[in-house]
Amino acid sequence: MKKAGKAAILLLLLAMACVGVGMYVKMRGTTTSKEDFAGSTDSDPGTRRIQGFAGESAEDASIDFAALKKINPEIFAWVHIPDTDIDCPVLQSEQSDVYYESHNARGEEDDAGAVYIELANLKSMCDFNTVLHGKTGGEADGLFADLYRFADPAFFEEHEYVYVYLDGNLLTYEIFAAYERENTSLIRTYDFTYLSGCRQFLSDLYGNRDREKNVRKGWENVSARHYIITLTTRKEENAKRQFVVVAVLVEDAAGVINRVVAE
Repeated sequence: MKKAGKAAILLLLLAMACVGVGMYVKMRGTTTSKEDFAGSTDSDPGTRRIQGFAGESAEDASIDFAALKKINPEIFAWVHIPDTDIDCPVLQSEQSDVYYESHNARGEEDDAGAVYIELANLKSMCDFNTVLHGKTGGEADGLFADLYRFADPAFFEEHEYVYVYLDGNLLTYEIFAAYERENTSLIRTYDFTYLSGCRQFLSDLYGNRDREKNVRKGWENVSARHYIITLTTRKEENAKRQFVVVAVLVEDAAGVINRVVAE
């Protein structure tokens, strides 16, 4: 059998398999090595994972937002960090900034919460700094528990990228900093709608010479003109401190990320 015929049969089998588990997957090319994900909803509620939420996974695929919005219309993005368990939907509540502290991505009451942004951030990801919140549980589990792995310099150096899927777009961010800070709201501490607030955040980030802070070489000159995301979490036993992973946008597949920032 010719190679083209084999390829066509393989693609047909893949399409049939996707329909069988109730999801739509649109394959895309990538040069980034990614860990294999199970692609099914975790049946053990004790693990508190949403990996494979509604049959979706970011592994080499586009996320079916139409299907996800039928489950919860407040899902607007999907975040994925290779070689971690961070592979889940991102939400923004119209009710309260803390709604998803106590509700999961289906909108059900759940102490594990969900990954979410506050109302001050745009769902278009066009802010200077979009802050994503997620919990770390008492057993070192939780949707964002794996952020603490970036405290290890070796893991930090070997894992560079965060992928954020939007409906019709894929954003690639390069992680350039990971460190622990006081558990205060970034949104309320810095006014990211003004260049002065953006610059102050960066000044504080680089000005803190904490020897346990990881900063990637080559990104010492991130400016207020960049687009960044900050992923935040904290451990239950230390509510006064939070761990943050900060990444800068390096690829906007659809070419639509843009903003005007006041002086």
